[in-house]
Amino acid sequence: MPPTRTARRRLVVPAVFLALVALVAVPIAVQAAKENPVVASTTSATDSTVTTLPSVGRVESCVLDKYSGCTVLHGFGKKPVAITAIASGPAQLSIDPAKTTDKSYRLHAVRRDGKSYRDGTRLRYTAHYDFVAAPAQPPTPKPPTTAPTPTKPPTVTPKPTVTPKPTVTPKPTTTPTSTQPTSNPGQTCTKPTWTTTATGNQGEGRTYGQYYVHNNMWNNHNGTYTMAVCNYNRWYEDVTQSRPGDNGVQAYPNVHKDYDDFPLARIQSAKFAATAPDCAGCIYNIAFDVWINEGFENELMIWTQNHGQTPAGSKIGTTTIGGHAYEVWKAGGNTKPGGIFTYKSVNTQTSGTMPLQAFFKDLEARKWIPANSTTWQVDYGVEVVSTNNTKQRFTFNAFEIQES
Repeated sequence: MPPTRTARRRLVVPAVFLALVALVAVPIAVQAAKENPVVASTTSATDSTVTTLPSVGRVESCVLDKYSGCTVLHGFGKKPVAITAIASGPAQLSIDPAKTTDKSYRLHAVRRDGKSYRDGTRLRYTAHYDFVAAPAQPPTPKPPTTAPTPTKPPTVTPKPTVTPKPTVTPKPTTTPTSTQPTSNPGQTCTKPTWTTTATGNQGEGRTYGQYYVHNNMWNNHNGTYTMAVCNYNRWYEDVTQSRPGDNGVQAYPNVHKDYDDFPLARIQSAKFAATAPDCAGCIYNIAFDVWINEGFENELMIWTQNHGQTPAGSKIGTTTIGGHAYEVWKAGGNTKPGGIFTYKSVNTQTSGTMPLQAFFKDLEARKWIPANSTTWQVDYGVEVVSTNNTKQRFTFNAFEIQES
C-alpha cells in the first residue's frame, strides 16, 4: 500500500467506488511523483541506525516520466554504496550510479520486450540499499616452489553429512535492523528496540529476518502514528487520528512478508494475534492483506476485527471457513486487475491460525482468481480511518506464515 495516494479504495461511506484505483493501491513504502519526487522514509537524529547497517531493504514505487525513468528521494542522508532494484512485475530496472547521491537516485525501467513505458506509468519494485562496500576477495595464494614433504593425515572417522532442506527465499534476506528480542515471541512488546513517529505520508520500516514491519502512511493527512517494535511478531501502534474529510483509510501499519511471484498453493496458514481499542468514534479494521498475481492484479482482505468500517464493493453473501462465518464482499471484475475480495469476519477474532489456503481455494471456486495464482506480499495490520482524535493503541503479539 503506497504512502501517497489521492484516494483510498476502502471507505467508510458506501459507494465511493471512484476511489478504487487498482494498480495504484499496492503496498509501497516510498513513492516519487511525476515531476516532483516525494521524499522517502527518513531516519531521525535519535534513530540513525542506517549509518551502522550494511543494508536496508524496502518496497518502493515511482511514477515514470516520458524518459521511462524517475528520480526517487530516498531520505537516508547518506549515499548508498549500491542500490539494487527488483521489479514486482515484468520489468527490467536499472539504477544510474552517476546520479546516486546522499539524497536521491535515478531509476530507469523498460518492459520485458525492451520497450519504454508510457509517461505516467506507476511502477512498484523492491529497493535494496547497501551502505557498506562488499569485502574484497583475498588474493589467490601462489603455489609453493618446492613440493612439501608429505605427512600421513591422522585417522578421523567422518561424521555423516546431513543435507539441509532447501529454503525458498524469493528475495535476498536483508540484515535485521534492530537487536533480537530477549523474551519469547508472542509476548507483548514492553521494551521496544525501535520506534518511529509519522505525521504525514512518509512512514519508516524495518526488516526482521524474513519479515518487514512498516509504519505505512500512504494516505495520512492529519494523524500522528507512532510505531514501537520489539520484533516482527511483537509491536504496537499508538494512533491519534481525527476523522478525515475523505472518510477513507489513512494508514495501514503492518507486518508483512515479500514474495517474488510465489505460488499461492504453497502458502498454508498464518498465526496472528492483535488487540484493539473499543473507543467511541473509532473507525478501523484489523486485517490480512494478500496481493495476488503479476502487477498486484487482485487483493484479498480478511478482516479479523472491525469497528465501524465497511468493505469496498458489494456484499455477495456469507461463507464459513475454518469454523468462522464471514461476509463476502467483492469489488471489481473476476480474474481481472482491480478485483478486491474482502472476507469480513462476523465475530471478532483476536488470535488464532488463519487458514489462508482455504480462502485461496474459495476464490478459485468462485472463479475470481485462476488456480495457478501467485502472490507478492502477505500483510497483517490495522487500517485506520479515525480514532476520534484521541490517542489509541493497537497491539500485535503474533505473526508467522506457514508454507509448504
